[in-house]
Amino acid sequence: MRSRDWSLVVFTTLAQLSVGIILWFTVSAFILNNASLLTETGLSFRNPILLALVCIGVATVVSFLHLGSPANAPNALNNLTNSWLSREILALNVYILGLCLVLLQGWVTGSAEHIAYILMPLCLIGVGLLWMMIRIYVIATIPAWNSWYTPLSFVSTALSLGLLTLLVFLLTGAAIIDEWNTRMLLLVLMLVLFTESAAGFLHQARLEKLDTGINDLSFDQGFFYKTFLVRMALLTIAFLIIFVVILDSSLLLEYGYSTWLYPLTGLIALQELLGRLLFYSSYFRAGV
Repeated sequence: MRSRDWSLVVFTTLAQLSVGIILWFTVSAFILNNASLLTETGLSFRNPILLALVCIGVATVVSFLHLGSPANAPNALNNLTNSWLSREILALNVYILGLCLVLLQGWVTGSAEHIAYILMPLCLIGVGLLWMMIRIYVIATIPAWNSWYTPLSFVSTALSLGLLTLLVFLLTGAAIIDEWNTRMLLLVLMLVLFTESAAGFLHQARLEKLDTGINDLSFDQGFFYKTFLVRMALLTIAFLIIFVVILDSSLLLEYGYSTWLYPLTGLIALQELLGRLLFYSSYFRAGV
């Protein structure tokens, strides 16, 4: 992987985390009809809007490290007609502006009433941003990226990290939720992790069949393959932790404590970063 791609690993992961937070809090506010999901409306990390804004803000700052000349960044908006990158930058700015407005509205009013309806337009903008990020990387001349795995990988990162953040809020006393809804959310997270694992193995099998034409780029051995195995092991452990928690009701609702939640958070976050590292490490061009 090229050294400058580390900034893209951080940018894409944090941006998708931000979108995932808004997506899951919007969906949950509708399904659970519970304004207590937004227990803080001001400058507190108990406020998911602020957390999403900080994530996308840090992601944006880090993304400048990928540019040869950051001062020329505004010029990227000059080709909205033909460039998915230009569209991504526009969507990113609109998304950040939307987060600021929603944060300001909650801060000024001190109320989370009708939060689901306020978040809905922002959620749609976030999904649009995620789609544009995907389109940037589905490139015919980069065989490892030009497949079904790229959209699935980006979407699953947003879903898993966003849902994990929602569960942290719910199970650390930031909001109130019953056992049945908690179990359903954990089942959804299990499904996302299972999908990531199955897709990871299928994609790895596809990569191993590709002829890179590069001597030091091999997908079936060395650093790449070992990193892949570590990621699959982390996914398996995270899946088993959730399975045990779902079966044991005494673990399910340990409000404010939930000792199992912290290693689970670390495992899922680390495997997502490794997944993105593998994504950029698989880069090679075919043809002209």
